Amino acid sequence: MKKLVIILILLAGGLVALAVSNPDESDFREWYIEEHGFGGALVSLAVQRENRVFFSTYSIGGQALIKKRTLAYGIAGTFFKAGD
Repeated sequence: MKKLVIILILLAGGLVALAVSNPDESDFREWYIEEHGFGGALVSLAVQRENRVFFSTYSIGGQALIKKRTLAYGIAGTFFKAGD
């Protein structure tokens, strides 16, 4: 029983750490400009962030006839490209 309580406390602590370290739009812009230069600066202005508590998705499009395209996922203060 004691081990279960310790595991649950550690799990809750890990989830809280993920939620607190979830990157925001300004973090994404800095990363995207670093990756793509001036073109990335222009694209990053149109990016929409969807907060999922423990991670975020950053996408472009999804309005009118433009298909929504996910550019990256952000988790624990880091970004991962979402396919080309």
